[in-house]
Amino acid sequence: MKKTLSALILTITAGGAYAADAVIQAVPFYQADKLEGQQVQPLVRDTGQYWLISSESRGLLLLDEQKNVRARFAGNFETLAWQPAVKLDGKLVDLVVSIDNESATTKLLALDWQTPELRLLQDLPAEEAQLETLCLYAHPQSGHMSLFSVDVQGMAHERIIYDGQRQRLVNVKVRDFPGVLNAKDCAADTASASLYVAEENVGVWRYPASMEADPVREPVAMLAPFGDLRGEITDLALLNDGTLLVISPKGRSLSIYPKDAEAKHWQISGVEEPEAVGVQVEEQRLQLTIYDEGQDAYVSAQVSGYSQASKSSHEEIAVVSPSAQTTPVARFGDAADDPAIWLNSNAPEQSRILGTDKRVGLMVYGLDGSLLQSLPVGRLNNVDVRHGFSLNGKTLDLAVASNRTLNSMSLFGIDPLSGHVSHLLEAPTSLTEVYGLCMYQSGTGTYVFINDTDGRFQQYLVTEHQRQLAVNLVREFAVASQPEGCVADDVSGILYLGEEAAGIWRTQAEPKDAPLEKMATTGELLHADVEGMGIYRQNQQAILVVSSQGNDSYLAYALEPDFRYLGRFRIGLDLQKGLDGVSETDGLEVSSASFGAEYPKGMLVVQDGRNQMPGSPQNFKIVDWRDVELALKTVFH
Repeated sequence: MKKTLSALILTITAGGAYAADAVIQAVPFYQADKLEGQQVQPLVRDTGQYWLISSESRGLLLLDEQKNVRARFAGNFETLAWQPAVKLDGKLVDLVVSIDNESATTKLLALDWQTPELRLLQDLPAEEAQLETLCLYAHPQSGHMSLFSVDVQGMAHERIIYDGQRQRLVNVKVRDFPGVLNAKDCAADTASASLYVAEENVGVWRYPASMEADPVREPVAMLAPFGDLRGEITDLALLNDGTLLVISPKGRSLSIYPKDAEAKHWQISGVEEPEAVGVQVEEQRLQLTIYDEGQDAYVSAQVSGYSQASKSSHEEIAVVSPSAQTTPVARFGDAADDPAIWLNSNAPEQSRILGTDKRVGLMVYGLDGSLLQSLPVGRLNNVDVRHGFSLNGKTLDLAVASNRTLNSMSLFGIDPLSGHVSHLLEAPTSLTEVYGLCMYQSGTGTYVFINDTDGRFQQYLVTEHQRQLAVNLVREFAVASQPEGCVADDVSGILYLGEEAAGIWRTQAEPKDAPLEKMATTGELLHADVEGMGIYRQNQQAILVVSSQGNDSYLAYALEPDFRYLGRFRIGLDLQKGLDGVSETDGLEVSSASFGAEYPKGMLVVQDGRNQMPGSPQNFKIVDWRDVELALKTVFH
């Protein structure tokens, strides 16, 4: 249901000033000598009404219905952010955050209702540049809380300040990203994962609030001539249903932007310079508290005819956390791409993770994520591994990667005992632009599938010829558009492949003509691009895990007997281990082997497109399969 507001119509004269057909009338609310007020937050506690205000001369004040000061924290404050019902030390308090203009520190306070009192909890250190504004964002599901701030140089910052799992304050730097100059206020909406930032003489911008999203901004409410706002904007307020309120001192106006309806504008009578607004929903109206800088006083006003939007229903996607992460690749940008898992049969804890760096070559990591080897052989894209290959009278394990520098297949030998990786051969292909790759092994031989950006696939047989590796083309087929990820099931003899924009196909993995059968289509569940694929197999039961890159999730399908959809999950952060979540995954790999006490039921390894906490080059995240199993509520038996 769309939100409805009163039918008051605002017209704009040719001179650019507001001339309203109707206005909202402000009446006196609170005044004190040399108040120098700013932001205001209406609060309801039990049956009582309160207001939290910031003042440059009087500090932070909690007022009751009689406008008596019930709690105070001395200082010079303009900004104000508030989050109710935060559990600290087993006790529920409201969290209040503000910037001390004298020390430039950000102060975290508890509003303890039992006394009541405003009590200092923690000082956050000053950023390099003075902060202009701040706001709080509650992470969905985890209960963690982030503090967003914007400084005078236009840089935005995110810190996690509350650990929702351990219920305590923390100070974890997440990221810095370009914000806006002359930021006047910000507001964050958990339901839509949106961050709104007001740029004084430009307008209001919306950013994704998720730390795993690109901080790309889009305009929400712009000043003329690009939008319908007039004059500067100084403050924002956000309702629970996503409705945004914008206040403009020069226009003496209030603009309301419902989430799914057209904006409405009101002129405010009885004010000189309305600087800040706090809002409360009361039945079918909005109760406003406004700071008027011209009068150095707070006033109140009402907007009638408001009804909240009904909440939209959506599937809640389960979240798992990584257990470890690899050393980042050497450079920022799109570099890390695809992992493979090599099992050390003699010492599973000494197994290896192979990861491609599209700018360098092949990286070899221990299970703790430490970098053990770097093989700079070219721009490798995808890599896969098979065991038990015989060459020159010796048994070795084989890894093959698609090499975009040489348009070839890079073949590597892995010592079965030590796990040491050696570059053996570059095998040319007849493809125009090699891309994805996977391997297959059966009684007929060891094979490599490699594809091209134009949709073509080639299948090669790897053999020993005259004590040397030999690679021979045995099959070709194609899909209609660009593929990348693929995985072959050595037990069933089936190849699964992803057409990035279209979906998932399967065909026979043996080198013979066989039709392509479409198993899943991009849409509501599977979001393009379809990227990495891996098979988790125990005996005759198998799960296909697929990277649904478009919404940062992973889908699971039961391969026997009917390609049944099992569910999906995301990989979120683990504050205790200092590991960020995962986004924009390209390649992945999964194994059901036991890798010792840490991973007794196997592991999932995924590429992380954005490596945060703090921002670093891309890497690979390692997930305990037991956590995936719990998320999917799927246990083999």
